[in-house]
Amino acid sequence: MSLFYQSLTIPKMLTYIDVHLIYTLPIIAVLASITWPFISRLELFKISFVCTMAFIYTTPWDNYIIFHNAWMYKPKNILAVIGYVPVEEYMFFVIQTVMTSLWALICTRWCPACFNFNYNKTSYTLIRWIPILALALTAIKGYNIAVPGTDTFYLGCILWWSCPVIMFLWYGAGNYFVKKSTSSALAVIVPTLYLCWVDRIALKDDVWHINEKTSLKIFVSDDLPFEECLFFLITNVIIVLGSMAFDKSHGLADTYTFDFPLRYSTSWKYNSQQMRAFVTAECDMSPSPVNDIRHCLNVLKTASKSFDVASLVFPAGKLYTIFPTGVRLHLIILYAFCRVTDDMIDSEPNVGVKKQKLTLIERFIGELFADRSADYDVKPSTPRKPEIDWQRYRKELTDEELSCFRAISRISFYLPRKPFYELLDGYRWDVEGKVVQNESDLMLYSSYVAGSVGTLCVYVMMHKSGVNIDDEARNDFVIRKAQQMGQVLQIVNISRDIVTDSETLGRCYVPAEYMDDAAADLKVLCADRKPWTLGSDKLKTYAARMIGLANRHQLESLEGIRYLPYEVRGPVLVATDIYRGVACAVQASPTYPRRASLNKWDKILVGINSLYVKSLRYFFQAERCKQC
Repeated sequence: MSLFYQSLTIPKMLTYIDVHLIYTLPIIAVLASITWPFISRLELFKISFVCTMAFIYTTPWDNYIIFHNAWMYKPKNILAVIGYVPVEEYMFFVIQTVMTSLWALICTRWCPACFNFNYNKTSYTLIRWIPILALALTAIKGYNIAVPGTDTFYLGCILWWSCPVIMFLWYGAGNYFVKKSTSSALAVIVPTLYLCWVDRIALKDDVWHINEKTSLKIFVSDDLPFEECLFFLITNVIIVLGSMAFDKSHGLADTYTFDFPLRYSTSWKYNSQQMRAFVTAECDMSPSPVNDIRHCLNVLKTASKSFDVASLVFPAGKLYTIFPTGVRLHLIILYAFCRVTDDMIDSEPNVGVKKQKLTLIERFIGELFADRSADYDVKPSTPRKPEIDWQRYRKELTDEELSCFRAISRISFYLPRKPFYELLDGYRWDVEGKVVQNESDLMLYSSYVAGSVGTLCVYVMMHKSGVNIDDEARNDFVIRKAQQMGQVLQIVNISRDIVTDSETLGRCYVPAEYMDDAAADLKVLCADRKPWTLGSDKLKTYAARMIGLANRHQLESLEGIRYLPYEVRGPVLVATDIYRGVACAVQASPTYPRRASLNKWDKILVGINSLYVKSLRYFFQAERCKQC
C-alpha cells in the first residue's frame, strides 16, 4: 500500500516524447484549429516545402554537434536514436517548423503582398547587401570558433550553419521581411519565447543536457543557456523568412501576371517561375501595377456599405482578407472594375453622357477580348497583353478609373468575355431607364449586374487556386450556381435599398406586378424621388416579396460551393450568410428600415459561424454532382 501511495505522489520524470505531447503538439492543434479555414493549397505546399528543407538541412548538422557532445540525452528519456540523434529530435525539426509557420500565417497574411514591395533602388540595395555582408563575416567567424571541445563550439556551429541559409533567403525576401517588420517580429518573437520556456523546463528536468565544456556558460535565465535562446531565435527567423520568401515570390507573380503567367501547381515549370520571381528585385520592376491595385482598393473602401460586407462578388471592406492571397488580390481588381464602371454610369445625370460612357466601356471590353473566338474562350496558358489605346483612355477617364481599367487588363487573359457583356447589358438597362415589370425581369437584371460577376469570381477562384473542373457538365453546374448566387445577393441588396435607389438615383427595381398602381408608384419612386410617401408598410411589403424570391433560390445556389476550391468555400459562405443576415434584418424590422445592416459584432459572429462551423459540410469535395 505504501508503494502504491509513493507511486502516486512521486512525479513522473519528463521524457522527450512527453515534451511533444504536453508542450508542442497541443499548440499545433490549437493553431491548426484557428488557421484551417485560411490554409490554401499554396499554404500547405509552402509549409510542407519549408519542413522538408528544414529536415534535410538540419539533420547532418544536428548529428555533427551531438557527435561532438554539445547536446547529451539520457537513454531512458528518449525512444530511439537514428545516427546520433533521438527520434524525437527529428520530430522537433518538423514540429517547430509547422508551429512557427502556422503562427506566422496568423501574423502576416492580412495584407496583399504587393503593398510591401520596395521600389526605392537605393534602400533596396542597402537592405539586401549590408545584412548579407554581415552574415558572411559572421559565418566565417562562426566556422573559426567552432572548435570541438572548446567553449565556443556550440555558438560557432549555430553561426556557420544558419548564416548561409539566411543569406540566401535574405537575398530574395529581405526587403519584404523588413517592409513587414512588425508582423515579422511578432511571428518570430512569440514562438521563440515559448520554445525557450519549454526548453528551460526540459533542461531543468534533464530531458536533455547542454555540455558546459562546449558552451559559454552564459545563462539568460536559470537553466537556460544563451546558445539555446540564440538557436530558437535564429531557427524561427529562418522559418518565417522562408515563409515570406514564398509570399514575396507569389505576390510578385500575382502582381506582374504577364512576366509570371503560370498559375499555381506543383510542376517543375511553375516552381522554376517562382524561383525566378524570388530572385527578382521588385525595384527593377515598374510600380504601376501596384499603384493601380492601390487605386482599386480605394474604390472598394469608398464603395457603398452594402458591398463592404460581401466577400464573394463584392470583396470590399475588411472581409476580403479571408480569401487566400492570390484569389483575394484578383477579386479586388475584378470588383473594383465592376464598381468603377457602375459608378461611371450612376454618377452621371445626363443621359447623353451616360450613353457615351457606356460606349467607352463597351469599346474597352471589345479591345480587351479582341483575340477571343468564343464567349467562354480563355487564354490561361498563353497570356497576351491586350492591344489597347491607353493614350485615348487617359484623356477620357479619371486616374482612378484608368487604374481599374489597366488592372483588369492584366488578369483578363484567363477570364471569359461573355460575363463582361452581360454586365454591359445591365448598365444599358439603367441608362435606358427600363422598368422591371415582373420577377422574371428582376431575375434577368440581377443576372446581368451580379450573376455575371459571380461567374467571373468562379474563374478567378479556379485559376488562382490551380484547380480545374474537368467534367464539362459539372463546370456548367458550378457556373449556373454562381450566377444564381449573384442573383440572390443582388435581389437582397435591391430589397434593402428601395429608398436609397429612389432618393439618390431615381430608380426602382421593384417589379411593377407587385404594385397596385404601378404608374403612380413608379412616378413617386423614380420621378419624384419621394419613396416614403408610399408608406413604410408598402415599402416593407415590396421588400418582403423580393426577399421571398431570393430565399427560393438561396439554398439552391449554395449547392455549387462544394465544387469550388476548398480554400474559398468558407469565405463564399460568409458572404452569402452576411447577406442573409441583412435580409433577416429587413424582415425583422417593425417598419421598413432606411438601410438595414448588421452591426460589427453580428458580422464577426456570422463570419466565425460560417467559416468554422457551417463550412464543414462543404469541406470535402463531392464525388459526383447529381444535378448535372
